[in-house]
Amino acid sequence: MYFGRDVFRMGPFKPLIDVFLGVKTLFHPYFTEKDVWIDEEDGTVIIKIVLPGFKKEHIEIRADKEEIYVKAEKPAEDEFEKQYWRRYIENGRIVIKWKISMPTTIEPNSGKAKMDAGILTIKFRKKVKGEKVPID
Repeated sequence: MYFGRDVFRMGPFKPLIDVFLGVKTLFHPYFTEKDVWIDEEDGTVIIKIVLPGFKKEHIEIRADKEEIYVKAEKPAEDEFEKQYWRRYIENGRIVIKWKISMPTTIEPNSGKAKMDAGILTIKFRKKVKGEKVPID
């Protein structure tokens, strides 16, 4: 299982990585951690994205065989929301974009998505490599 936050914070280099990533001024906000989890089970790739306050109408998903693109956009409604999402504000709107590489090739037309309690769950079937051809 891949956890978006922890993949680079494991192993013997953890102290060095913590020091390097601790220098926040080196990084543009779009390169900071986002709450994305990717898992594989039973021939399916499952992506979960935490999007509190967003509804399904605010989200657009596109896919090809190796990547998916997710864009969440909505108006910033109050000061708390503007402060919480401040690094993603563009022209008074909250705009968050992801380009997520898949761990395996997927079938882009098989995608199904569900938004529940601020968590977007997207599922794609894995593409079968080397399908068996029957002989007549």
